[in-house]
Amino acid sequence: VETMAYAGNVPWHGLGTRVPNDLSPEQMLEKAGLNWEVEKKELYFFGDDDETVYHAPGKQALIRTSDNTVLDMVGEEWNPLQNVEAFEFFDDFVKSGDMEMHTAGSLVDGRRVWALAKVNDAFEVFKEDIIEQYLLFSNPHTYGMTIDVRMTPIRVVCNNTLTLSLRNESNRMVKVNHRRAFDAELVKETLGV
Repeated sequence: VETMAYAGNVPWHGLGTRVPNDLSPEQMLEKAGLNWEVEKKELYFFGDDDETVYHAPGKQALIRTSDNTVLDMVGEEWNPLQNVEAFEFFDDFVKSGDMEMHTAGSLVDGRRVWALAKVNDAFEVFKEDIIEQYLLFSNPHTYGMTIDVRMTPIRVVCNNTLTLSLRNESNRMVKVNHRRAFDAELVKETLGV
């Protein structure tokens, strides 16, 4: 875990910043330390003489602008989704009182970012056995991974729980390739939320 904020119980690993459960998505973005952007930059390299500079056509470095961390190498057609756009996805749900921001964080030096909202409609399976439902937004800043928005019963607090949630099949999930622009309204319609 690079950075993280959480509402509710302390995660099993004890990491992150505890926040109240009534934060707006924008406030959760700030508390989770995710208020940074990614940008594509042209890629260059030195030749064998260590003086000649060459351009790598068709490839770009994906950079975290807050500290110039290189997150990955991507192609020109790769479209980054900014963290703020991922968190804005939750605005209507939180404002209407249907969900509350629950956890958010950054893994692998910013290469994997997630936001998780708790749905305010749990159900009881057996006596006192409550099943919570969450809306997960996984926003990878790395080549070869898709944006993934899904309903899950798993409280994501680390790489293990994120991986588990993304590996489980869900009848309410949408994956969006970075080769096209992210359309929040289409994703909401497809999810049926």
